[in-house]
Amino acid sequence: MSLSWPFRAAKHRAAPVVATLAVAVLALVGCGSVTSTGTPEPAPSMAAAAFPTRFAVVDALAATLTPSASPSATPTVPASTTPPVPSGSPGPSTAVPASTSSAPAPPRVPVAAGRIRPGAVYSGRATEHDAGSGDGNCLLGSSDSAMQVVAMNEVDYDNARSCGAYLEVTGPGGSTVVKVVDRCPECPAGALDLSQQAFDRIAGGAQGGLDKVTWRLVSPADIGPLEFQVKKESSQWWVSLQVRNHRNPVVSLEIQRGGQWVAVERQMYNYFESEGFGAGPFTVRVTDLYGQQIVATVNLTPGAVQTTNTQFTRH
Repeated sequence: MSLSWPFRAAKHRAAPVVATLAVAVLALVGCGSVTSTGTPEPAPSMAAAAFPTRFAVVDALAATLTPSASPSATPTVPASTTPPVPSGSPGPSTAVPASTSSAPAPPRVPVAAGRIRPGAVYSGRATEHDAGSGDGNCLLGSSDSAMQVVAMNEVDYDNARSCGAYLEVTGPGGSTVVKVVDRCPECPAGALDLSQQAFDRIAGGAQGGLDKVTWRLVSPADIGPLEFQVKKESSQWWVSLQVRNHRNPVVSLEIQRGGQWVAVERQMYNYFESEGFGAGPFTVRVTDLYGQQIVATVNLTPGAVQTTNTQFTRH
């Protein structure tokens, strides 16, 4: 948008008028002296006089273009019921073994709020689809025969942040727990595209779709230890890592380099990729939605899944 100057000087003025104005100006300049001891403030320009609020208008327009910090999908529970983001100092923590359910929770670190919040209940339309092998956009591998999986709507997919998350979905026929393995680009915020097996458990006999179901994040019990997948194209010049079988959503992955933790960017297809980490092995730190951290050593073995002996605690 450009602002054109609203006034243009006339090319011709009557000579008598110009002369009269010049005499008047000279008369005013010659009368009296300045009584103020300070520096006189310059007179406003024609632009300021004609458009005293033009900068205010631009500021107001800029304010309307500033993105809101609030998520567009509104939970069905009041915002005040959402638990606060855990506080604490960042740093490595001792991971809790999967078999040690009674061990104290590890230290927490601050994490940025994402689309899906702990404790919130969401709602939206539910549809069903043939999930095939269950290996969707999250690239988490084939699922079991029960196929309790779901494709998340584009907004709540949140650039693969919801990949691997477990959701309890409730419909007219009951509830079931599903795992996020795919994305549904055409689905609106809050909507879920369930596998046929999962849809049948909650539909109560309905076919094709349900106008409204509710769902919330859950932390399942015995799922085994955390895993890392090294993408087969990885090398000493470029590494691509994926976290698998995590009890809670993973929000970040860092690799240690030169004594410093370096954040690795997450891709839409649920791999963390970067250059410059060498031939490994890598010291990797992953943080879950609750601020818990697990530190593990990952070897540069392209195409291999590496199993740890740790897991995030339940929430």
